[in-house]
Amino acid sequence: MSQALTPETILSLAPDAGSAANARKLATPGKWPSLNDTDGVLWGECQGSGKTPYLTAVDLSGPVAKCSCPSRKFPCKHGLALLLLHASHGSDFGSQPAPESIQTWLAGRQNREVQKAEGGQQKAEKEADPAAQAKRRAAREKKVTAGLEGLHLFLNDLVRDGLATASSRPYSDWDTQAARLMDAQAAGAARRVAHIPELLGDPAALLAHLGELALLAEGWTNREGLVENELADLRSALGFPLDAAGLLETEGIRSRWNVLGQALIQEETLTVRRQWLQNSDQTALLLDFAPAGRPLPPGLPMGQSVEAELVLAPSAFAQRAVLKGEARGSGPLTDLPPPLTLTAMLSAHADALARNPWLERAAYLLGPVRVLPGEPWSVVDETGGGLPLTEDVRPLLRLLAESAGEAVSVFGEWDGAAFAALNFWTGTPGGRR
Repeated sequence: MSQALTPETILSLAPDAGSAANARKLATPGKWPSLNDTDGVLWGECQGSGKTPYLTAVDLSGPVAKCSCPSRKFPCKHGLALLLLHASHGSDFGSQPAPESIQTWLAGRQNREVQKAEGGQQKAEKEADPAAQAKRRAAREKKVTAGLEGLHLFLNDLVRDGLATASSRPYSDWDTQAARLMDAQAAGAARRVAHIPELLGDPAALLAHLGELALLAEGWTNREGLVENELADLRSALGFPLDAAGLLETEGIRSRWNVLGQALIQEETLTVRRQWLQNSDQTALLLDFAPAGRPLPPGLPMGQSVEAELVLAPSAFAQRAVLKGEARGSGPLTDLPPPLTLTAMLSAHADALARNPWLERAAYLLGPVRVLPGEPWSVVDETGGGLPLTEDVRPLLRLLAESAGEAVSVFGEWDGAAFAALNFWTGTPGGRR
């Protein structure tokens, strides 16, 4: 299993760019007095600036790392370096049994898994007071209703004045309306209103965006007529939180999932990580959040497959998911779907939007396609069709350099306006570049 971890995959586990850079510096045998690979566990000692080396271990079934260094990042640079060393200098690893502290950590991991399963069952038994839950739910829905009624009036005023006048409105108009929706606990609608000023120079995009907002308000007014999955999409778009705990009490899809791509986004005071997984014809999206400056929880190895159980959130176009338990057994990608042409992707996305009109993005595997520099950069297929790429050209420069301009398979996100390339293969998807 560990042999399948490439340096690129290992570094994708880094909580930030600094950890990845430091791990590369530490990934030399000379800095490690001892290196061992015992029963699926890597462990070693890394000489730091102090007298006592740091004791580092990685359970490859995750992979999950533990280290005696003071870092609060997971995995720390030593854990990443140990994995990098195993990928590049596997023959330098001995087979000495792990020290007692690591054995204790491994035993604790097993115990926590058992306790977690038992705790989940106990939590289900301690169901919260249904009457109190219903009361809180009704109070929030009342606030949302009031907020969306205000949004409806705001949109009517905007249309009555004419969209051509929208750009002359002061920014305080948009900020005030967004703040009112936040107060009404409709954070999703507030975020969409706050996005309006970015579209004022594009009338078509502005009209489409206002249409989504109007559909939110109308959908909430007429929510009694929606089926369960449609109502779940509406609530999600308005910003109602996902009941992850409730989902984890249900049975998920236990299978081998391909981890095809991830995106790290900075949203105001939050760092957001989107990880995209695929199994057969199902794509799943795992979301992780961390306050700015704090590390994200350990991610899954990108470009690998893992054994995992995912529970999909209710939706007419289900893709948001939560991970139940730990993912284990990383290995090569397996059973990938055939890449789509650009036309096929647009058709698939139109179908997704027909089911969930508030869908912000979905992920697709495209190919064979070429990436063309320009303003903006674009991705084109064999038919000559093309789509714009996102403005961040750094990953595109690497893609262009490694592909030498040849056709590649690309996995990425499509948001209806631009494609964000998250991973690519110059040969068969899943094979080495």
